Amino acid sequence: MDNDRYARYGAATGIIAVILILVGFFIFGSDLPNTDASAQDWGSFFTDHQSRIQLGITIVGVGLFFFIWFLGSLRSAIAAAEGGTGRLASIAFGGGLVGVVALLIALTGAAAAAFHPDQVDPTITRALNDFGTVAAAPGAAGFTALFAATAIAGYRHGAVAAPIAGFSALAAITQPLAYGVAVTDSGAFASDGVLGLVIPVITFALAILTLSVALMRHPTPSSAQ
Repeated sequence: MDNDRYARYGAATGIIAVILILVGFFIFGSDLPNTDASAQDWGSFFTDHQSRIQLGITIVGVGLFFFIWFLGSLRSAIAAAEGGTGRLASIAFGGGLVGVVALLIALTGAAAAAFHPDQVDPTITRALNDFGTVAAAPGAAGFTALFAATAIAGYRHGAVAAPIAGFSALAAITQPLAYGVAVTDSGAFASDGVLGLVIPVITFALAILTLSVALMRHPTPSSAQ
């Protein structure tokens, strides 16, 4: 019984992670200049909103901690359903960690830009922020692997119900859209565009939330923590 409770606690960290990540990015990204705005605009933004930006980055960082914990619960659930060597479980867990590392690098770039924005040239502030933005794009590969492996585990091994696996499949299909962030600073594929940002974020959030709820309802007692 205790194992069931702990498994549900572990599964619930997915919900906590999504909430914190979205809230943190909203705090950081509110009134954000356009991606192709001038260095002076970016320097002024970081100078005028330094504390708010640092708060948002911190909240996202805490959210990523809960996301890593959720990955452990997801790995256990997939491994229990898959059996054998747990290949899909390993891919899902490893992919999620790759995505987390990419986001941590992105946060580091933004945090560096917000550290002393009033004491450096605005071009340096923008360059640091651009580095963080571009660094996040390759993380799409990790998240694509996470959701693709989870969807396959759901459809093939019943790790999660088919509708839940469908949300993961949708997320796997749309995460690569974020690659555009690394090659353009305007239009739909930019870091503030519908395809580069909005759709990948929405499908990511929906997939994690539905997976978290599904694992809370049907935990893996002896291992999903």
